[in-house]
Amino acid sequence: MDRFFNALKKNRRKILGLKNVVGVGVGYKHVGEENTGKPAFIIYVEKKMPPAGLTRSHIVPRQVDGLDTDVVEIGVVKMLGVRTTRERPCQPGMSIGHYQSTAGTFGAVVKDKATRQLMVLSNNHVLANGSSIQEARAKAGDPILQPGGCDTSLNC
Repeated sequence: MDRFFNALKKNRRKILGLKNVVGVGVGYKHVGEENTGKPAFIIYVEKKMPPAGLTRSHIVPRQVDGLDTDVVEIGVVKMLGVRTTRERPCQPGMSIGHYQSTAGTFGAVVKDKATRQLMVLSNNHVLANGSSIQEARAKAGDPILQPGGCDTSLNC
């Protein structure tokens, strides 16, 4: 993976300069919903477009510095206003936190593959009130505040 991170540093600006590209990272290539296990540059675009809809200079290459790319459509990326206000519905990017913890960021809405249940994704210290799986002090059903306690001066 070091090769990917080094190449990313070198090529980030060029990749982000391509039309329709809104982000770039390193991860694993997917074909359909199947993870291939192969490392790749993950190129995030607002909308996947056929090469015919782009000029040659704006087509995401299949490889960068000999390393595979994977194009992922994520839609429009927009900056939220103040992330520490109370908002309903709560959205990714906003402040949340376990009622006995500080505060952190609501990372994403994810779906459990087995149950198909929607879930909130964030860091362990934000939702489980601990810094590691061994230190987690939360229990199922504990309240999660929005905004998180520290962002309202309730729990700092």
